[in-house]
Amino acid sequence: MGKKLKKYSYDDKVDVVKKFMEGYPSSRLVKEYDLTHRNRIYEWRDQVLKGGYEALKDHRGAKTKDHHRGRERSLEEENESLKLEVKYLKKLLDLQRR
Repeated sequence: MGKKLKKYSYDDKVDVVKKFMEGYPSSRLVKEYDLTHRNRIYEWRDQVLKGGYEALKDHRGAKTKDHHRGRERSLEEENESLKLEVKYLKKLLDLQRR
């Protein structure tokens, strides 16, 4: 069985990064927050520097939901387009039969 990844709350991530940026030693933060490795602190800090604290939020699954909605919309649009095409072809056949 694979090793289960530990999840950290958004609030804990924010606290860790703030304390680290205030000068707390990474070894102390690893113990205090029971982090699996001190590199996690540097990853979170880099995320904050690039995208602010919002970047620490867990967005897993959000893209999948948006993708399904987008796919659903495109299927509806395709369906409408095909309906119009069928309607056009029916009229074209009707005109040819006359």
